[in-house]
Amino acid sequence: MNKSFKIGIAVAAAAGSLTSVALIGVGGANGTGPHWEYQGEEGPNHWGELDASYQACADGSAQTPINITKFEKKNLKNLVFNYNHNGVGTVVNNGHTVQLNADAGQSVTIGNTTYPFLQIHFHTPSEHEINGKHYPLEVHFVHKTDGGEIAVVGIFVTEGRKHNHAWDGFVSALEASDSTPVNVDWDEMFPENKQTLRYSGSLTTPPCTEGVAWNIFTTPVELDREQINEFINTYNGNMRPVQPINGRKVFLDSTPNS
Repeated sequence: MNKSFKIGIAVAAAAGSLTSVALIGVGGANGTGPHWEYQGEEGPNHWGELDASYQACADGSAQTPINITKFEKKNLKNLVFNYNHNGVGTVVNNGHTVQLNADAGQSVTIGNTTYPFLQIHFHTPSEHEINGKHYPLEVHFVHKTDGGEIAVVGIFVTEGRKHNHAWDGFVSALEASDSTPVNVDWDEMFPENKQTLRYSGSLTTPPCTEGVAWNIFTTPVELDREQINEFINTYNGNMRPVQPINGRKVFLDSTPNS
């Protein structure tokens, strides 16, 4: 049965709060394709015109991000993370966001598919909306199989009172030079409650490739105001507007998970 959920209260009735995801470094955002921007004549409304390889940005029927207003509960296998607690990320500032490339040997298993972990990056404000509302920050954990299947795990970030030390590595990367190694405990960056909202979407940057498995934590992570401002002051407005849902279903996994 479909249920709508409200921002803040979020999935409190169903299981918590809310989080999101997106994708850079797998497509044009890593500088391998024609130039694009988030505003003006090379902004999202024109991405599909910039190059034939970006056509899905204009003509795709399963694009991301979306405004999530309803979901269906479904008994789905929990996401299984194989992440390093003593990891090292490598800084890449690609002109659209700052990302940390992950050290090798890490993965997430979703259903029967294991996706190697590639990188994380951020968007301010969040790209996904919940009942038309944004979070101040959204972070995407990007995964890709050797066969090209992509899965993104998304986290919404909200303001809390306490400094979140698990995110110190990513915050320090914002002003670091490219190729700088950063110590990071990847697993500790996640919320304690790992329930997810799931749907089939796309990359949120050119070439806007579809068939991406989106997994959005229902519980946001809390950072203090100073930490959030570090992201906002680095790149603000690096988000794609929400796209038509076109009849797609969003599923809330109802399998107990923590």
